[in-house]
Amino acid sequence: MSNNPYNLLEEVKIVELTTYVAAPSAGRILADWGADIVKVEAVPKGDTTRYAVPLPGMKYITYDVHNANKKSIALDLKTTEGKEVMDKLLADADVFLTNNRGRALEKLGLDYDTLHDKYPRLIHAHMTGFGETGSMANDPGFDNVCFWALGGAMIASMEKDTAPVIPPSSFGDNSTASTMAAAICAALYKQKCSGEGSKIVVSLYGQAIYNMLEPILSIQCSDLDKYPKSRLENTPLNNTYKCKDDKWIMVCCHEYERYFPYFMRIIGREELIENPEYNTFAKGNENCREIVQIISEGFLKFTRDELDAILRENDIPHSIVCNVYEILESQQAKDNLYLSKFTQPNGDQYIESATPAKFGGVTLPPRNRAPFLGEQSSKILAELGYSEVQIQEMISKGILIEKHLHADQEK
Repeated sequence: MSNNPYNLLEEVKIVELTTYVAAPSAGRILADWGADIVKVEAVPKGDTTRYAVPLPGMKYITYDVHNANKKSIALDLKTTEGKEVMDKLLADADVFLTNNRGRALEKLGLDYDTLHDKYPRLIHAHMTGFGETGSMANDPGFDNVCFWALGGAMIASMEKDTAPVIPPSSFGDNSTASTMAAAICAALYKQKCSGEGSKIVVSLYGQAIYNMLEPILSIQCSDLDKYPKSRLENTPLNNTYKCKDDKWIMVCCHEYERYFPYFMRIIGREELIENPEYNTFAKGNENCREIVQIISEGFLKFTRDELDAILRENDIPHSIVCNVYEILESQQAKDNLYLSKFTQPNGDQYIESATPAKFGGVTLPPRNRAPFLGEQSSKILAELGYSEVQIQEMISKGILIEKHLHADQEK
């Protein structure tokens, strides 16, 4: 037995045909948990995140984060030789993970029905934008459109009478990836018990709808919950407040009558504790604009850190509202190893978010850098029984690529 608490999926073999973030992120989680992942990349450029960046001038690090602990083979799947290699990889695999659209998979002979006939024990895990069927099934989509826009979060999270939010990149991708990783583990358990494969479909849109469960339920229960919302029209004790230093605090107290007196004492308005127009949940909601204004004026006496300390002393559910820059300095994140430093091949160091599950305590999984494009192509083919002559012939024809340099060194 290994002493590594993350060696949970040892000997599980996964073939990835993925690009961008959502599906590769699911693979990264499983790789962190010990799975052996071979990522099949298209020739001549590989995964789009190797060379595409959100803004001009940014460094190429997205691929390196979501594909750590994997191997890469760069292969032309449109050729007879490329298809033959893929067949040999899948014949020995436990899982096939992909985010290619359905029609593309059918053209390559990598759709569920085709692969299930060949390899009935294989788990076919398909990450999609909008789902498996329906008029949008083959539409292009990223988390901003599938998850945030169509899924409702973009408007549900905006301040009323402003524009829909511009969401943080890949927020929907990574949460959807976690669901896919969990689904694959469930299917692996079935596979181990019965020897049978499974068909898994996880979509960004479906994840968004699941994440919107409470708003979906609440609008059916009452016409009081309306979206988009204004903080001036929301319950005063589940709200955001600006502090003296222009930083923000979020309070979240669902037991209104229990916590209302604490708030009035903190801001020096004890005379309002017994005011029947303010001190019940019903009246607090009815008169929310007035109470939000009262608490706002009171909280402006304090800096955010001062108020944070006072609220903590009173055991009031709350948090400072962090900017992204502050996450990197978060002591709570550091104490729990939610952040991890990694080094690029050129020596540059960055901090990434660790995959979310911890095993064996406050630990981090082993981390091997993401592979260069097709870095293990020759080795993988040799393990499949190809001779050196055959491998070199495929390389000379452009069917196979093997590189040993980082994307930014190709520029």
